[in-house]
Amino acid sequence: MVYLNGPHRGVSRARLHDPPPGYRPPRPRLPLKERRRKARRDYILMRVASVVLVLTAGAFVVIMLMIIAMNI
Repeated sequence: MVYLNGPHRGVSRARLHDPPPGYRPPRPRLPLKERRRKARRDYILMRVASVVLVLTAGAFVVIMLMIIAMNI
């Protein structure tokens, strides 16, 4: 339980001694160089994923058009 009231003289206050479920302590901040490296890696991964997705969609459309053309 967390102490929410103002100070009381001579009365010990309740303290938060057990963290609530799902609580994660804050992580130390990453240096700027590390954040830039991660951002660059994420940008490259998103670029590669988008290129692969576009090529896959293009191949799918070509295959569908070939199937339609063969059945006509």
